Amino acid sequence: MKKYLAYLLLCSLPLVSFGQDWKTFTDTAGFFTAEYPSNWVNKVKQGNRVFFTSPASDKADKFLENINISVTENETYGTELKLADLMPVVISGLKKELDDFKEESTRYFKWNNVDAGELVYTGLNKLDHSFRVRSTQWYCFYKKRLYVLTFIAADGNTSHDKTAHKIMNSILFK
Repeated sequence: MKKYLAYLLLCSLPLVSFGQDWKTFTDTAGFFTAEYPSNWVNKVKQGNRVFFTSPASDKADKFLENINISVTENETYGTELKLADLMPVVISGLKKELDDFKEESTRYFKWNNVDAGELVYTGLNKLDHSFRVRSTQWYCFYKKRLYVLTFIAADGNTSHDKTAHKIMNSILFK
């Protein structure tokens, strides 16, 4: 009887998917590849900026988290201009662009075996104070290119953080 009840219980549980289908994105300029879940939307926008946008967390979700990546080229990137020089300029610019800017953390690490910097901050868009955002930005110079990756989420919403970090860590420079 116990085996029969256990069988009925197992059969009545909803099917759970332990895996998720992932796609591979290759930048048209050939600067990087990235892996992303099939339920995220991928778009290339003006200036070859690539966006990966999350699905809604629930019906009330008014802000879709996204990761965007931009790559720019300049002969001075990584030679004359270094990460240590870049970070203070970025922070200064963000203080002008966001109201109530708060730097949460700055760290340096290896991304694709290259020196990279991470800046985590919160703030309010000057034009729209309806919600606070939390951003994680990665910066890296590679082959005279500046890679800037930004993960933006509504402050307090962590539902897509793990997936976003998997996407971020999947990015391979070309």
